[in-house]
Amino acid sequence: MRIWVTGIGVVSPLARGARATMDRLIAGERAFAPLSLFEIPGTRARIAAEVRDLSPEDVAPPGEAEGWSRTDAMAVLSAREALAHAGVDPAAMPVDLVVGGTTAGMFETEELLAWLSHDPSAIAPLKRMLSHPLSSTADHVRAAVGPFRRVRSVCSACSSGANALLLGAAWLRAGLSTRVLAGGADGLCRLTYTGFGALAAVDPEPCRPFDRRRAGLNLGEAAAFLLLESEDAARARGAEPIVELRGWATGAEAHHITNPEREGRTAARVMRDALRCAALTPSDLDYVNAHGTATPLNDVMESAALRACLGAEVSRIAVSSSKGQIGHTLGAAGAVEAAITALAVARGVMPPTGGLEEVDPECQLLHLKEAREAPVRAAMSNSFGFGGTDSVLVFAQPDRFPPPLGAGGAPVRRSVVVTAAATIGPLGVLATRGGAAYLEPGPPPAEGSIAFNTGAHLDLARARRLDRAGRLTTSAILTALSDAGLGGAAPGDAGAGDPADVAPSRTLPGAIVGASFGSVDASTAYMRRIYDKGAKYASPADFPNLVPSSPVGHASIYLGLRGPVFAMADLGATAESAMVTAIELITAGEGEALAAGSVEEASPMIERCLGPICSQVVSCGVRSEGAAVLLFESAARVRERGARPVATVAWWSSWRGDGAGMLAGAPAPAPLGAPGEGAQRAQPSAPSPAAVFVGRSEERLTVCLRGSPWAEVPCSTLAPRAGDHEGAGGFAAAAAVAALASGALASVLVLGGAPDRGYAILLVAPGDA
Repeated sequence: MRIWVTGIGVVSPLARGARATMDRLIAGERAFAPLSLFEIPGTRARIAAEVRDLSPEDVAPPGEAEGWSRTDAMAVLSAREALAHAGVDPAAMPVDLVVGGTTAGMFETEELLAWLSHDPSAIAPLKRMLSHPLSSTADHVRAAVGPFRRVRSVCSACSSGANALLLGAAWLRAGLSTRVLAGGADGLCRLTYTGFGALAAVDPEPCRPFDRRRAGLNLGEAAAFLLLESEDAARARGAEPIVELRGWATGAEAHHITNPEREGRTAARVMRDALRCAALTPSDLDYVNAHGTATPLNDVMESAALRACLGAEVSRIAVSSSKGQIGHTLGAAGAVEAAITALAVARGVMPPTGGLEEVDPECQLLHLKEAREAPVRAAMSNSFGFGGTDSVLVFAQPDRFPPPLGAGGAPVRRSVVVTAAATIGPLGVLATRGGAAYLEPGPPPAEGSIAFNTGAHLDLARARRLDRAGRLTTSAILTALSDAGLGGAAPGDAGAGDPADVAPSRTLPGAIVGASFGSVDASTAYMRRIYDKGAKYASPADFPNLVPSSPVGHASIYLGLRGPVFAMADLGATAESAMVTAIELITAGEGEALAAGSVEEASPMIERCLGPICSQVVSCGVRSEGAAVLLFESAARVRERGARPVATVAWWSSWRGDGAGMLAGAPAPAPLGAPGEGAQRAQPSAPSPAAVFVGRSEERLTVCLRGSPWAEVPCSTLAPRAGDHEGAGGFAAAAAVAALASGALASVLVLGGAPDRGYAILLVAPGDA
């Protein structure tokens, strides 16, 4: 089964529309101009690549613009174009949606956050804050363009858009989807503008990727979506492919939160992985759309990685960076540049690198200073993000090459098991079996932050760059890895020749951990300094921790995790979203061992404003905070390493809407005394072998259970002991694993939800298999 791109939509600083954007890129136009969206005294740079004449009011439904952002508007416009280009109506055929990003509605809410921070007593639910969560962009695309069957929000900093496409491709290859609208969107905002300035990464003049005189990047904003379809589904409706998405790969450097590996070892590894997935070699490539940020470190690293990956072919393969014309569009960049790469293949023309005049001797490649017309058989698009998440996509002319690996025959889905769990919460740091403590009667947690001694779990010197969310995340993953017998993951900065440099990224441990709203309090404090004192008070140490994927990025660096690493965001169902995504990636063969869950910090801003209005978590009890992860592995990998799982993933699902009828496909709970793993507990005094675990008690979950066999089994709610917060679902999943590991239960249905969405994971005891 090949994957076809049948529709492309782009909103860029050069034009609205994929065709118009490509035309202007080919013409060599550059979008940099004085910044007009906002003014910040004391900034080194005053230019950016803005999307002009854009207003949420022009796109949002009547009366809803207050809760929309520029990011949402760009996403909706580009999503509509991609669907129209493909001739697909989501109301008429099933389509799934993946959105990558980092800023969401930060531009619209950062001033309000700074103002509210001066008077915490004034914090209240405000409709304007509806655009703040990272997941709001996907929600608005779904509302304005959908319906969509499955919806996810992904963040891996500047590779977010590429990883959205990767996740969509994984769903298609595994037969979990037939069509996926995947892409990314990010708008300009003061936080990122001052943050990159604080890192001394911004050029006050138009940037010069790969140039000897380059002095940094320019920020831009954009959105792009590609409609991915299985070849069979596209042929069935008479669609023609634009290009074929042949291969993809993602892996983490485990090196530094902002600085890339100078030698480019991980980037080269991921490029090779993507080519291997595509069943192509460097001799098949004709073009590379480079990440090419114009920063001194990145361009040298990427050049070294391209030389290492492409070998002798490097002198033949043309290279250019779109950032010299449209700026660095952050979370949208991977999707925008994937669209440009796809169009280069389809049109047989490669755009130039704007601003490049004198190539840096350390960046010697076949750089394009002007557009070049020539057949492009296959092309590669590179994306690298904060925290070192490198992602690569490979596109090719349709039917130019034989089907790629795994594309023939029926989709192969791998079995997934759980080998460990960990929680850090009101009851301390608990490993797999310890999670059962949250099922025991006891007092509610105390108000505010939990007690956590970093030095008891992490090396304080190595953890010095980690904020609280990063330390909780790292400690939780470390606890799970150790409990599963995988605690030997080496820290980053391994030398040349490290086996991880040649091992496929899919085989290396990774992590998918998110937070419902990111680092809200830290972002608020950061913006307050900017408003009160000016750009010179932007902290280069604090800024990297404000990216939504920062906690899991820090964990990958500290723990040496070099497989897939990114964050999910889905309001009060973020933990469940991350866990289901990990299951899907392992099922599709895109991972072998993935820690997945969420981290939530105590925060007055979340408790009084974002929680009530966005995720509808109101004061039902003490909120508390904490982190919870499950370690998922492929069953085959666990057998190979001689380990035993503590639970098996028997079924999972995700949905949008009220959840009614969504459990129709779930296996029924095992009856008391059923043969197999539950039989030995069939005594009158034994507990029921099946149960439902939820993080918070909510009416939407009752609706989901109604009419299903699972409505009749006991239901346990974890919030009274773990805390009534957005991450309670992660504690429910960890408690389920503990109950199965101890033999107290034979099967547990973990349910989680937030407004208009839900997730279900059925875990069963592994038995003797």
